[in-house]
Amino acid sequence: MRKAKKKKRIYKLIGIGDTVLVPCSKDVYRKATVIDTHIKNDTLALRIQFDNGSIHFISSELCYRIVRGVAIPLEQPKTRLQKFSIWLLRKFGLSEV
Repeated sequence: MRKAKKKKRIYKLIGIGDTVLVPCSKDVYRKATVIDTHIKNDTLALRIQFDNGSIHFISSELCYRIVRGVAIPLEQPKTRLQKFSIWLLRKFGLSEV
């Protein structure tokens, strides 16, 4: 039997110039602007810049984006609640995916 092919389509909900919420310390998230994106080890990595000018690299698994008041994870959703909320936002045209 042959193994089923893995989907290589990248789940992308972010673009250059978008604002994201990035974890800074325990339970603290700050706004940052995305400067560049690239894929490293099958994970989307973001190059971000904070308001004070500091530039960092961070995995998109840790970041969120606010769309119409709802925090959406930047990586592929894993729980049913995350999948349902993203489906709902796409259904009503509130997300630019």
